[in-house]
Amino acid sequence: MGGKRQVRVAMHLRRVDVDGPDGEPVTLSYPGMLLTGYEDGCKVCERWIPLGGEPSVADDEVLIDALHAAMLWQNHAEECP
Repeated sequence: MGGKRQVRVAMHLRRVDVDGPDGEPVTLSYPGMLLTGYEDGCKVCERWIPLGGEPSVADDEVLIDALHAAMLWQNHAEECP
Protein backbone atom coordinates (compact mmCIF):
# COMPACT_ATOMS: atom_id res chain seq x y z
CA MET A 1 0.00 0.00 0.00
CA GLY A 2 1.11 3.53 -0.56
CA GLY A 3 -2.02 5.66 -0.37
CA LYS A 4 -3.12 8.51 1.84
CA ARG A 5 -2.49 7.73 5.50
CA GLN A 6 -4.14 9.18 8.58
CA VAL A 7 -3.77 8.47 12.27
CA ARG A 8 -6.72 8.84 14.62
CA VAL A 9 -5.90 9.43 18.28
CA ALA A 10 -8.75 8.91 20.75
CA MET A 11 -9.28 8.21 24.43
CA HIS A 12 -10.57 4.67 24.85
CA LEU A 13 -11.80 2.69 27.82
CA ARG A 14 -10.70 -0.94 27.55
CA ARG A 15 -13.03 -3.40 29.27
CA VAL A 16 -12.29 -6.96 30.33
CA ASP A 17 -14.80 -9.45 31.77
CA VAL A 18 -13.42 -11.74 34.48
CA ASP A 19 -14.78 -13.94 37.24
CA GLY A 20 -14.93 -12.14 40.59
CA PRO A 21 -13.89 -13.69 43.91
CA ASP A 22 -17.41 -15.03 44.41
CA GLY A 23 -17.53 -16.53 40.91
CA GLU A 24 -19.84 -13.81 39.57
CA PRO A 25 -18.73 -11.98 36.41
CA VAL A 26 -17.03 -8.63 36.95
CA THR A 27 -16.14 -6.04 34.31
CA LEU A 28 -12.82 -4.25 34.81
CA SER A 29 -12.00 -1.14 32.82
CA TYR A 30 -8.84 0.88 32.25
CA PRO A 31 -8.43 4.17 30.39
CA GLY A 32 -6.04 4.46 27.51
CA MET A 33 -5.28 6.05 24.20
CA LEU A 34 -6.17 4.25 20.97
CA LEU A 35 -4.03 5.02 17.92
CA THR A 36 -5.72 3.84 14.72
CA GLY A 37 -4.00 3.94 11.33
CA TYR A 38 -6.07 4.38 8.16
CA GLU A 39 -4.80 4.05 4.63
CA ASP A 40 -7.06 5.24 1.82
CA GLY A 41 -9.93 5.36 4.35
CA CYS A 42 -9.52 1.72 5.50
CA LYS A 43 -8.36 0.79 9.00
CA VAL A 44 -5.06 -1.07 8.73
CA CYS A 45 -3.70 -1.07 12.28
CA GLU A 46 -4.32 0.04 15.83
CA ARG A 47 -2.45 0.25 19.10
CA TRP A 48 -3.81 0.83 22.59
CA ILE A 49 -1.61 2.60 25.16
CA PRO A 50 -2.72 2.45 28.82
CA LEU A 51 -3.03 5.81 30.62
CA GLY A 52 -3.26 5.60 34.37
CA GLY A 53 -4.33 8.35 36.74
CA GLU A 54 -0.76 8.81 37.93
CA PRO A 55 1.48 8.08 34.94
CA SER A 56 5.15 7.38 35.51
CA VAL A 57 8.06 8.63 33.43
CA ALA A 58 8.16 5.16 31.82
CA ASP A 59 4.44 5.51 30.90
CA ASP A 60 5.16 8.89 29.33
CA GLU A 61 8.04 7.45 27.30
CA VAL A 62 5.84 4.64 25.95
CA LEU A 63 3.23 7.19 24.88
CA ILE A 64 5.82 9.47 23.24
CA ASP A 65 7.34 6.51 21.35
CA ALA A 66 3.89 5.38 20.15
CA LEU A 67 2.93 8.86 18.94
CA HIS A 68 6.30 9.24 17.22
CA ALA A 69 5.90 5.90 15.42
CA ALA A 70 2.35 6.83 14.38
CA MET A 71 3.48 10.12 12.87
CA LEU A 72 6.35 8.42 11.01
CA TRP A 73 3.88 5.83 9.67
CA GLN A 74 1.55 8.59 8.51
CA ASN A 75 4.39 10.02 6.45
CA HIS A 76 5.28 6.60 4.93
CA ALA A 77 8.53 6.30 6.91
CA GLU A 78 7.66 3.26 9.03
CA GLU A 79 5.45 0.17 9.32
CA CYS A 80 2.10 0.35 11.16
CA PRO A 81 2.69 1.40 14.75
